[in-house]
Amino acid sequence: MVQPYLRQVEEGERALVFFSRTFSHAIRKGPVLTESGMIDNFRMPHPEATPYRPSTEEIDTASAALAAVPSPVPPLFARVDLALDATRKPVVMELELIEPNLFLGHHPRGLERFVDAVATEARGDTP
Repeated sequence: MVQPYLRQVEEGERALVFFSRTFSHAIRKGPVLTESGMIDNFRMPHPEATPYRPSTEEIDTASAALAAVPSPVPPLFARVDLALDATRKPVVMELELIEPNLFLGHHPRGLERFVDAVATEARGDTP
């Protein structure tokens, strides 16, 4: 993946988690690059992840990214990573649909919401 560098990513990205296109919770991830500009593949991924309360604009931006997924049914789970651009507006850095870290332990109801979404899908209920 190649994308323009945003200096604001040094402040950390926001990861918004959705179940069946419904926002569940978010975390703020610390910067991934080391001071040398390299990724340290031996460190724990996202050691500085902390719970985060996203703005309405961030939720709307992430929801719009999910709405653009060409699928007849909503993804059961998704993570949308955002950063702020030079004007401090949220922009999508990554839309993770395959094997996202959902940071379930970073929100008191994260795991419960995930289980509910899986159960709803298994029953064939419409979310």
